[in-house]
Amino acid sequence: MRRLLVIPLALIVLVIATLVWSAGPNGPPADFSFINRGDHKTLDLNQMSWLQDIRVAYALWEGLYTCDPVTLRPVPGVANRIDVDKSGTVYTFHLRDNARWSNGAPVTAGDFLFAWRRELEEPAEYSYLHYYIKGAKDYQTAYTAWMAGTGPKPDFSSVGEKALDSHTFQVTLGKPIPFFKALCAFPAFFPQYEPCMARYARSDDHGRVTSYDEAFTRPPNLVSNGPYYLAEWSFKRRLRMVANPNYWNRGAVKSHIIDEIFIDDPLAEFRAYDSGEVDWLSDVPGSLVGDMLDEGGRPDLHIFPSFGTYFYTFNCQPKLPDGRINPLADVRVRRALTMAIDKEPIVKNVTRAGQPITNDYIPPGVFPGYVSPPGIAMNVAEAQKLLAEAGYPGGRGFPPLSLLFNTEADHAQIAEIIHRQWQQNLGIDVHMDGVEVKVFADRFNKKDFEIARASWYGDYPDPSTFTDKWRSDSDNNEAGWQNAQYDRLCDLATFDRDPAKRLKYFAQAEKILLDNAVILPLFNYVNVYMFRSNVHGLPLDSRLMVMFQSVQVQR
Repeated sequence: MRRLLVIPLALIVLVIATLVWSAGPNGPPADFSFINRGDHKTLDLNQMSWLQDIRVAYALWEGLYTCDPVTLRPVPGVANRIDVDKSGTVYTFHLRDNARWSNGAPVTAGDFLFAWRRELEEPAEYSYLHYYIKGAKDYQTAYTAWMAGTGPKPDFSSVGEKALDSHTFQVTLGKPIPFFKALCAFPAFFPQYEPCMARYARSDDHGRVTSYDEAFTRPPNLVSNGPYYLAEWSFKRRLRMVANPNYWNRGAVKSHIIDEIFIDDPLAEFRAYDSGEVDWLSDVPGSLVGDMLDEGGRPDLHIFPSFGTYFYTFNCQPKLPDGRINPLADVRVRRALTMAIDKEPIVKNVTRAGQPITNDYIPPGVFPGYVSPPGIAMNVAEAQKLLAEAGYPGGRGFPPLSLLFNTEADHAQIAEIIHRQWQQNLGIDVHMDGVEVKVFADRFNKKDFEIARASWYGDYPDPSTFTDKWRSDSDNNEAGWQNAQYDRLCDLATFDRDPAKRLKYFAQAEKILLDNAVILPLFNYVNVYMFRSNVHGLPLDSRLMVMFQSVQVQR
């Protein structure tokens, strides 16, 4: 690490970061502290989709199923008995009598009904996961029309969700799906406490609730039902979670106080970890990883396979956000931009942790028996030919486009390599548009971009967690791309009970996605953690999820 010691700026940042932390909020020391993958976007279960938010959600809430701390497979959570009918479509969940919210109120079937109904009435990025439930998609379409004044008010009883009594929740699926248990353990299916949220409801002129002010996600307003409750959230300093005394399984909670520390600079984050101020560094910049590997590695550096892929997303809609005709709507342009990139300099000079470059979307080796079809390989001559066929020979006449990325971590360095290669290989000059993460997230979700850096980690152990993202009706489909054949293959893969046929359909769907160059795959992630041997309960799992109640530090 000698290279780091001779950077004066890094030392200055370290001093500043140390002063900020030492001057932080009062209170007893944490039993376990960590640095997450960037600042939070939201702690509203309905709105969250970023890894750092979802990771904390598992500490604050619990679903009908939860995740085993070691394997992360779904195991009973709030529900202690689950009955499934012979058709595999009707699930009856019997809730634990001792399941409680952090304020002591009982967790009821109505709390799940409210949360799941909200996913349909207040559409968000993961609403499409609820479409597996009978009548859910049709209800959402009708409800949206009613709110817009273009249709009658729909009857929610048409949806396969019912609170049979206060402790019995029944769900009817449209067709049996093999991964429904895993969905029930995912934050988009967690319960929400309406009595607290009602104080922060926003309504339209007709008195209909349209959204909720984010103030309900701040302490002491946030009421949760997981192993921890939110005790403190100090802007740019720390988020403190304290063991929930009302959690039904509180005897399994090993750390009483957990602190998430916020430090903006990656070098300062590493120094905070290296000096012992935090116990777990959940993401490490490529430059630091490369330096450590060059010097023989460290016993507290943990590199392991990932459930994610890093790529660029092309806006495929006919018009750009500013109203101009979109050249990226032409698949020849997207394929040309994809073929023009040599990915080796990115993993060799920037990420530096052994990330495998890829032309595919779904990471290899994650799903037994699944093999991705070949993606688009580098071919500069063919790229130049395609760009000329699209009307831009040598890049002449190509309209101004921007490359959107958030400035944290290594994204700016990767964007510079991409920018330079498009300039050299195709003769086009794409504007570099670097912004802070919350601005990036807002613009990305609103499709307010032309080309944007992106990534996707699987949310549950089934290939559909990757393919469903690009369905025409998915709120996570930021590209705005639509393909009926792709949607049909996703349906076939989801509902077919033959495992071999399912994998075949998934591969056909991925081929359509790749051939249409909706995304430019760059590399498969590897996960990089730093924690010492006295930290226990952090699984080296490709999904990057942690059940915080099982984490313990031996002091």
